Amino acid sequence: MDRTLFTPAMLETFRACKRAYKLAFQNQSGESGRVSPSAICKRFVLRGLADVNRGKVTNPSQVQKFMGQHWPLDKLHDQPGGKDSATRAFLYAYKTLLRYVANPYKPKGAEVVAVATKVRARVPGQRLYLEDVFDLILWYPEEKRLELVIFHLKTLRKSDPSWPAPATLVRQHLAERLKVRWPYEKLTLTMAKVGPSESKDVSINLEDSLYRIHWPEIVKSLEEMKDLGDVEEHGPEFADKPCPYCKTMESRIAAEQVSTVDHVTLSA
Repeated sequence: MDRTLFTPAMLETFRACKRAYKLAFQNQSGESGRVSPSAICKRFVLRGLADVNRGKVTNPSQVQKFMGQHWPLDKLHDQPGGKDSATRAFLYAYKTLLRYVANPYKPKGAEVVAVATKVRARVPGQRLYLEDVFDLILWYPEEKRLELVIFHLKTLRKSDPSWPAPATLVRQHLAERLKVRWPYEKLTLTMAKVGPSESKDVSINLEDSLYRIHWPEIVKSLEEMKDLGDVEEHGPEFADKPCPYCKTMESRIAAEQVSTVDHVTLSA
């Protein structure tokens, strides 16, 4: 397994469980396998949020039009759960976009300067690259502050600001590429949870001192990920209670395999 490009999701999976990381990413290549219904729904919602933040979708009638034009019915009609699952996904996406268009994320004093922006940067001194997509970038000219917004559909996890998550450190590293366009003196990372019945956001100010302390561990993990070989099975401590990370990945792979077999059978 030899990689040079990594994302926050890959890094966090690796730091949580190396075996789960290999299960999740070892077979990825230019051609991806079948995508789960939840992933399809998330991509669609993020696309809709991007259009709202760009000002292309501004009211409920335009949300309806967006749904009618872009809903990926062809990718969902033969997924596990059938029509009921597809209907639930449609309603979830529709209600989520309706809620967001009524109250988009734009704090006072903020200017929307970029939407759904992919940023890639090299790790200094290494033949390694990091990449992520910032769903929304806001600039506060009076404060010289840049805010990076990542949208989530699931409940936000609590974290200790003094111990930044690997994904947070990666995003702080990538933000340096944005300094040329927006010479910020302050940097904020916001996790915004959106959904059909709840919206919540958590913001943290990213400090250079914490970044410098924790960054060497991130580089160490990336080097190990690049040349990751065989990963040992879990020891006896997981005999009675399986590793939750591996269990999640194994269930996801099994579901995708079943879905692929069903699709081939139906297409034969």
